[in-house]
Amino acid sequence: MGQTIISKGKNIDEAIHVGLAILQGKREEVHVEIIQKETRKIWIIGSKPAIVKLTKIERQTESSGAVKEEKFSVTNANVEQIKATEDHLSGKAWVRGGKIFYRSSPLCYPTITVGQGVLLLKNGHPVTGTTVVTEGDQLEIQTIEETVETKWDIVLDEDKLHAILHIEPGMKKRFQLKDVFPDHHIELKAEQHIEIQNTLEYQSVLQKLKSLNIVQGFDFTAMTEAAKATKLGDFVIARGMKPQQGKNGWVELTVNLDSKQAGPKLREDGTVDFREVNNIRSVHPGQVIAIVHSPIPGVPGVTVTNEPIPPKPVHPVAVHLGKGVTAIENGTKIVALASGRPVFRQQGLDVHIFIADKLIHQGDVDLSSGNIRFHGDVDITGSVEDGMSVETGGTITVFQHVNRATITSKQAIFIRQNVIGSVISAGAGHILVSELVHLLSTIEGGIKKMISSVKQLVSSPAFKRTDWKQNSLFPLIKLLMDYKFRPLAAEVKKYIEAAKTSNRQQLESVWSDLAERFQLCFFSNMPNELHSLEQLAKLLEDIKAITKQYADINDGDSYIEMAYALNSTVYCSGDITVFGQGCYNCTIHSDGFLDIKGIMRGGRAYARKGACIQEAGSDSGVVTRIVVPHGHTVKFGVVKEGTIVQIGETAYTFRKEHRQIEAVLDESGQIILDEKR
Repeated sequence: MGQTIISKGKNIDEAIHVGLAILQGKREEVHVEIIQKETRKIWIIGSKPAIVKLTKIERQTESSGAVKEEKFSVTNANVEQIKATEDHLSGKAWVRGGKIFYRSSPLCYPTITVGQGVLLLKNGHPVTGTTVVTEGDQLEIQTIEETVETKWDIVLDEDKLHAILHIEPGMKKRFQLKDVFPDHHIELKAEQHIEIQNTLEYQSVLQKLKSLNIVQGFDFTAMTEAAKATKLGDFVIARGMKPQQGKNGWVELTVNLDSKQAGPKLREDGTVDFREVNNIRSVHPGQVIAIVHSPIPGVPGVTVTNEPIPPKPVHPVAVHLGKGVTAIENGTKIVALASGRPVFRQQGLDVHIFIADKLIHQGDVDLSSGNIRFHGDVDITGSVEDGMSVETGGTITVFQHVNRATITSKQAIFIRQNVIGSVISAGAGHILVSELVHLLSTIEGGIKKMISSVKQLVSSPAFKRTDWKQNSLFPLIKLLMDYKFRPLAAEVKKYIEAAKTSNRQQLESVWSDLAERFQLCFFSNMPNELHSLEQLAKLLEDIKAITKQYADINDGDSYIEMAYALNSTVYCSGDITVFGQGCYNCTIHSDGFLDIKGIMRGGRAYARKGACIQEAGSDSGVVTRIVVPHGHTVKFGVVKEGTIVQIGETAYTFRKEHRQIEAVLDESGQIILDEKR
């Protein structure tokens, strides 16, 4: 039997006529079943219409998988139930058991939206989006299945030390249609079910390895794991052997040359015992101070394709002997010929060894002794008095005080007691040069930001509409320096003033030349050739080159150690340690690490590699400032209110006392305080 409908009318004939119109058929093409005859009452009250069931005599539609309505077994006993069901389903569609049903009405047609993974055929044509279903539409619903094949490949790393199997397991995607309750509009939805299908075969992997000439170091366990993988991954299925690198020739020292071990012995409670003095290391004639070792060759490796990998070549060390030493036993042992402090310096494979002369000055350095200038080490058993100077190419040790004097060493300075009103300088650099380099590092960051701002402004339409373009960047740079970049202007002015001092001290002209360019670029009253983006970029590159060149000159092996300093200037191209009471109102510059185990009260300190200060600042409001470059930190045991710490270009003033704190720079460029407990 074909399509079936239930229709109503005033009488049986009218009900049949209405049903034939809906079915668009003839009387002989339908089977008629009378469900209810009409009944008439007075004034129509209580009257009932005629109800007939018309079934079109044509092909079955259920075999197609799409059904238009559910079948009902209807008798005169449940007419009211049929009427309720008809009213409930009229103009609606629904899904049950993977099949789609619908019932339209003359005034309402169901609509259907097709979701992902579902194919809906309406009268044999696929539906996309939303469609309206009318009486007589033939609907067929299908779910989609998709198969993704397993993908894999084998690649070699750059050194051919590893064969890597990259695998992306395949999968089978299928969709299961969800039931949908009857509604005027429904959406066909399907649940996605994924089944991993890893079709990688062991023999295929072996064949691929053979085609790549991989014959060494198979890892069969990794191959098995790859064949069982359920997600994308990389597996090392063959490994070569790295070469064992050899060792260049080297010099083994047989004596401790760490001069930082010199000085008074520290007690367990942190106080200093000046009676226990560790003298600067020295050797006697005939003592073996070093052993020269020959290079050790390496062992070749092999790739997964069985190709040898040679180790890096090794080279002997070149030993250059200076004053006071000699070589014996075919140059394998270095022996001292004189007493003194052994000096060992190495750059690459070049090693220089010699015995430094030592001058021991008994008593004080004063007017009676005169100033001291010596090429080797100097030990002063007394003090260095007012106006006196000690200058040496080696290490200076002062056993007593330094009072309003100048101490200069190319290596290291150790002062066992107090430094008052003096200038202390150690290392290959120069204190003014270090100050200039420090200023340039700050100026460099400011010019970077200015170049960025200029690029943004010149690309804007507002800039192009002005007459600034005819005057190059002169008015724009002047405007930026007067308003947005006032801190940069202040730093550049400091540099220009410091460069004038460099002329008086006969330093290299590079410093004064750069100051002139700063003056022309940032403070000129008229346009010139420096007012362009190209010249700003060149100025920035020259600053970087100068900063790097002079920063590399500083000798990290130099150091200064002293017990106490007051109203003094202390410069070192290496580390500075104040192991006693501390320092007061001093200017300190360390191109290494600054370690003040006592108090820093007043003054300014710059530490290129960070600082650790037990107590900083003052209750009386004396300004204490500690500066370190970007990327370094300052640790405090106690830091008083009003103390200023600066990291890079960012400064922070403590508003209250803190204990066990570390000042660091966060990712946004702000200083944060990290409590250390």
